[in-house]
Amino acid sequence: MSEHAEAGPTRDRILAGTATYTRRWLSLYDLVVLGVICRWVWRCDRAEMLAGYDRNIGARHLDLGPGTGFFLDRCRHRSPSPQIALVDLNPTVLTKASTRLRRFGPDTFERDVLSPFELDGKRFDSAGLNFLLHCLPGGMAHKAKVFDHARAHVVPGGRIFGSTVLATGVAHGKRARKLLDELNEKGTFDNRGDALADLEAELSARFTDYRLTVRGSVALFEARV
Repeated sequence: MSEHAEAGPTRDRILAGTATYTRRWLSLYDLVVLGVICRWVWRCDRAEMLAGYDRNIGARHLDLGPGTGFFLDRCRHRSPSPQIALVDLNPTVLTKASTRLRRFGPDTFERDVLSPFELDGKRFDSAGLNFLLHCLPGGMAHKAKVFDHARAHVVPGGRIFGSTVLATGVAHGKRARKLLDELNEKGTFDNRGDALADLEAELSARFTDYRLTVRGSVALFEARV
């Protein structure tokens, strides 16, 4: 992809990845996406992602693209009263996740994660980017800017972790290839050029201590800041 294309996805492309997440779709997300598609199409059970939260989440946690809040609701928190901040461009997502997590009193921020963003000076022990990168526009070099923007809010020694569906470098089944095409056509995903080698290159350029694991169509990553 050209340098120009990497630098400037249009606003429409940025918004396209969030538009699918309506109140109705979010009400079905845990069952359809996390319960069925993850296990039977992407061949990565949601338990794998939950384990990533259990291993990496800190007492002060920042979640980018929190979805329904499923994993933050179910993971093993380090503290009975964790400090949680949720970041998304879609206010419907923020409402859904924050309502589910209301016992923690999470802060919510409507932000574009592909641009540097402010969080009222708050700092965190961990940042989660679960199923976020495949929704972001541009090539992997452009998407990976989200690592830098998250890192700006994570304390030294903290953790950045998450997962993403890739297009190449992973073993897709027939159903996965078909669904990838459909989701990219709709604009829900923007990951036709996302390759495992490129993701690892972006991680290795930023972190000396990182782990990258493949499960079916999904890459799971963990890094120490």
